[in-house]
Amino acid sequence: MVLSEEQIKAVEDLAAANYSPEKIALYLDVNKAEFLKEWYDHHSDIRTAYDRGQLQAEFLINEKQLDLAKSGNITAAQIFLKEAERVKTENIRNRILFGDETND
Repeated sequence: MVLSEEQIKAVEDLAAANYSPEKIALYLDVNKAEFLKEWYDHHSDIRTAYDRGQLQAEFLINEKQLDLAKSGNITAAQIFLKEAERVKTENIRNRILFGDETND
């Protein structure tokens, strides 16, 4: 399945807003089974766009949390530190399970 650049951008934007792959296929008006087949392929353009969209949204949220934490917002600092701990734990788990490389 080949998507236009406009459709790839839509995948990124919808993934950033936490839409499921099934709903994105519906939004794009493409065959859901074909779309999901591509989405399950971690090296496909669709999966890359989906992951990129989620990463961009996560970055913007974390960046804002960091700014709020630096300005003295205690709740923001607690949330930021909790997220940092979650990522650290996930990285350790992945290193134990998969060695130095993650198994995408």
